[in-house]
Amino acid sequence: MLLWFAGLGMGGEPAEGPDRGSAMNSATDEPDDSGRSGFRPGPGSILAWAIWIGLASGTLELAVFLLKCRVFDPRNLNVSRHFVWMFPAAGLVVVGGVGLILAVAEMVRKRGVSPRFVLFVLLFVGYVGLLFRAPVYTSVCLLLAGGLAWRTSIILERRLGRWDRASRAGLVFPLGLLALSIAASFGREAWVEGRPGAEWRGGVSRPRNVILVVLDTVRAESLGLYGYGRDTSPNLARLAGRGVVFDRAFSTAPWTAPSHASLFTGRWPHELSVGWDRPLDGSRPTLAETLAGRGYSTAGFVANTTYCSYETGLGRGFAHYEDYDVTARGLLLCSSLVERSLNFLHKHPGLARRLGVDGPSGGDRKDAARINRDFLAWLDGRGDAGRPFFAFLNYYDVHHPYFPPEAGPSFGRKPESPEDFRLIKTWWERDKRRARPDQVELARDAYDRCIASLDNQLGRLFGELERRGMMESSVVVVTADHGEHLGEHKLFGHGASVYRPELHVPLIVVAPGLVPEGRRFAGPVSLRDVPSTILGLVGAGSPLPGRSLARCWTDGLDPGSGPILSEIECPPDDDPNRGESPAAKGPMTSVVDRDYHYIRGGDGREEIYDLKGDPAEARDLARSPEMAASLAKFRASVVK
Repeated sequence: MLLWFAGLGMGGEPAEGPDRGSAMNSATDEPDDSGRSGFRPGPGSILAWAIWIGLASGTLELAVFLLKCRVFDPRNLNVSRHFVWMFPAAGLVVVGGVGLILAVAEMVRKRGVSPRFVLFVLLFVGYVGLLFRAPVYTSVCLLLAGGLAWRTSIILERRLGRWDRASRAGLVFPLGLLALSIAASFGREAWVEGRPGAEWRGGVSRPRNVILVVLDTVRAESLGLYGYGRDTSPNLARLAGRGVVFDRAFSTAPWTAPSHASLFTGRWPHELSVGWDRPLDGSRPTLAETLAGRGYSTAGFVANTTYCSYETGLGRGFAHYEDYDVTARGLLLCSSLVERSLNFLHKHPGLARRLGVDGPSGGDRKDAARINRDFLAWLDGRGDAGRPFFAFLNYYDVHHPYFPPEAGPSFGRKPESPEDFRLIKTWWERDKRRARPDQVELARDAYDRCIASLDNQLGRLFGELERRGMMESSVVVVTADHGEHLGEHKLFGHGASVYRPELHVPLIVVAPGLVPEGRRFAGPVSLRDVPSTILGLVGAGSPLPGRSLARCWTDGLDPGSGPILSEIECPPDDDPNRGESPAAKGPMTSVVDRDYHYIRGGDGREEIYDLKGDPAEARDLARSPEMAASLAKFRASVVK
């Protein structure tokens, strides 16, 4: 029970003695005929009670959270790796903040504050935070919390003096334990990063640095580099002039986790453990592990903390990995009271606007400028500057909601009214089947502006690397994990299908002296081949599966890639776009071979499209007699 964990059950009764912290407010510790004590709490006592109750409620929240996510409903935690101390600290901040208000009220109110009222308020906040972890209606949680807090405050008031002395005398124990947890958490991270790396082992004397840039949710057909009508990517186009552009690069999956997993391992999604709620396990070596074993200093900078964080397994092999921020907001969100309050405001924008908390972006995700700063700061501060480095940069600016973090080129209509901002902010959750054409166009314009803003930041990054002389000594790969539907096939978002808008991604490889400049390759390729390409370019061999893309610029003719596979399993039940998703009928498989794209749906439906003659995939050729032989070939290539 919260009461006993919060003080009375921690080591028994304290020795009797004078009530030093609250003597000025207390005449006696004995209850009167009504059961009330004559004890009056001072500000110090109120704060001590708040600290105990806050830490206890936060710790119990942590236990319930882990029980729910690990036993009853297994899934990714989606919290910082420092969560073990962040949950108790969040309880301390939330309940402690209320305690601070009550302590101030005690100081300014002539008659003081009723101890039962103080206890009720503090316990109510603690109980609410705990009960909100249960899948129960908010109103029910509030009623239960009120009843529990009222009953507990009555029981506690009957031994108030002893509770007060115990809480103040033992305060050093929970605060010391919290401080020790914080020190251990950050200390372990520093120890992992500070371990000496392996010596370089490879086929060249001076290995290149490697910079892998992944543009989350950027589809190729919305880039000026790929012939789009709007000049959304001038900086990428300049970078592409220094290397090879792949006109038809395909992701292995239409959503983040399996796509990144293939990009790191060279494996197809069905060969890996990763899924909506399943991390990449340690059975397959990753690019970061391979390069670290060859003597590289490895670092990752992640903006998509949902599906690229440490717990997804994608951080394996990186000595330095920045995903979740340890910020005040991140800490507060470990409190279910704060989290549910923000969700309530999200669903009631009118109230949020009146309170002044309805910002246009709806979040504090890391933008491209932040990823750039973190990466460059790491470069400046690393103690092993003599070693080559592998840096993975994950940018999230184009992912919904489509709010560019900076001013940039204006494409189409910008959101102006509160309704426009609300539309963009809630685009993912909305039923797009009811969206008007002008609303779809507004979303598309916003998406394009996000790309242009990201491109601007990429230009700044590559300009800074050029100034430092690093571009000449690095292998730079720029790609995307998946694309985005913006109305094609009447679909929106990603993770919904294996049509071209979700799979066709940009791919640029730049390595001065190793890769030809200004070359474009028209044949289809898979992101699965990126790891072996990077390892080949730096002279580290190719211990990972896949074929180096160097064949595309060393062979005079199209060497072919063989069938290119992409896969998706059923979207999770809580996906708001599940109703319009073809993948909701069952796992989907895509195979691209030369100019044709084969799709098999979960319901067994088969489709074939001519990517060269019909890039919009408007004409299904699967039932054409002339495609019978191709259909049989595609069926044979699909993994059963």
